[in-house]
Amino acid sequence: MTRWLASVQSLDEAQSLIEHLPDILDMKNPSQGALGALTHQTVTEIVRWVNHRCLCSATVGDLTMQADILSAAISDMAATGVDYVKIGIFDEPDLSRCIEQLESTIKAIHTPVIAVMFADQLPAQKMIPTLAKAGFAGVMLDTAIKNGQGLLDHLSIGTLKRFVVEAKSAGLLCGLAGALTIENIQQLSPLEADYLGFRSALCHQQTRTSFLDPELAKQIHSQMNAGMPKAKTG
Repeated sequence: MTRWLASVQSLDEAQSLIEHLPDILDMKNPSQGALGALTHQTVTEIVRWVNHRCLCSATVGDLTMQADILSAAISDMAATGVDYVKIGIFDEPDLSRCIEQLESTIKAIHTPVIAVMFADQLPAQKMIPTLAKAGFAGVMLDTAIKNGQGLLDHLSIGTLKRFVVEAKSAGLLCGLAGALTIENIQQLSPLEADYLGFRSALCHQQTRTSFLDPELAKQIHSQMNAGMPKAKTG
C-alpha cells in the first residue's frame, strides 16, 4: 500500500497536522532549496513532539557530492532521532565514487538513509545498484527546480513505473514527490511506490514556502486513505 509523506518547516506546522498526521512527517526548509535543512534543534523538537505517532524524516540540505561533508551531515542529522535521513544525489563528476565512500558511514549508523534523485536533473549513470550496494535504505524522485513544474512534467508514467520496479527489485524503499497535486494521487497510486510526498499541495496556491494549511492536508490524507486500511508505522 502506498503511504503519504508531508513536509513541514516548523514545529507549528507539524502540530497543525495533529488531526491528520501523515505516515511520514518530513522536515525540510523549503526556502533553502529542494532539500533545504532545518536546524538540528528544530528537528529534535519535532521528533520529540511526534513521539512515535508517525515516522519522521529530515533532509540534510542541498550539499555537494563530497563524502566527508555528507558523512558528517548524515551522522549529525541521525543524532536528532529521526527514522530516516534524506540526502540529495546530484549529477557531479565523482558521484559514483562519493556514494561508494559513504558506505562505511551509512552502515555504521542505525538510521536508514534515503537517496533523493531529481527528475529534472537525473544522473547520467544508473545509480540504483550503486545506492543499494552502499547500504542506502531507499530512493526517491523529486524535482530540483521549484518553478511550478511537477514530477509528471518531467517523466512519463511508464518511466516512473520502471523506476519503482527497479528500486523494489534492488530491495529499496521507493518514493515519488515533486510538486505533486491531489489529482496526481489517482495517477500515481497504481505504480505502487512505497510513498508519495507532498509539500506545495499542502500550501495555499501551491506555494511551498508559505504556511501549511491543515485543511489541504486533510484532503490529501482522505484521498490517500480512501478505501485502504491504515498504514502501520511501527
